[in-house]
Amino acid sequence: MPNTRNTSLLKHLPRWLMLLTVLSCAALASDPADTVVMSDAIEIAKKAVGGEVVKADTLTLETGLAYRIRLVNNGHVKEVLVDATSGELLPP
Repeated sequence: MPNTRNTSLLKHLPRWLMLLTVLSCAALASDPADTVVMSDAIEIAKKAVGGEVVKADTLTLETGLAYRIRLVNNGHVKEVLVDATSGELLPP
C-alpha cells in the first residue's frame, strides 16, 4: 500500500516548483540599483523645496512605494512625495 502522504506531496510538487520559479524571476527582475533609498529621497526633497526635514516615512500608493518627506521652510511645513523607484517628485 503506497504512503498517501508522500503521494499527496508529490502531486503538488509541480505547482510548488512553478511558484518558486515565478517568485525567483520576479526577484531577479527588480534590481535594487533601480530603487531610491530614503536618504536619496530626502536630498531630492531638499533640492525641490529647501528647508529642514522634520519627518520622513514610506507610503504605499496605487502606483507603488513612495517616500513622504515633511520639511519646514521659513516657518511653513511642506510635504513632498518622492517615487521610490524613479526618484521623481509626485503630486501631493
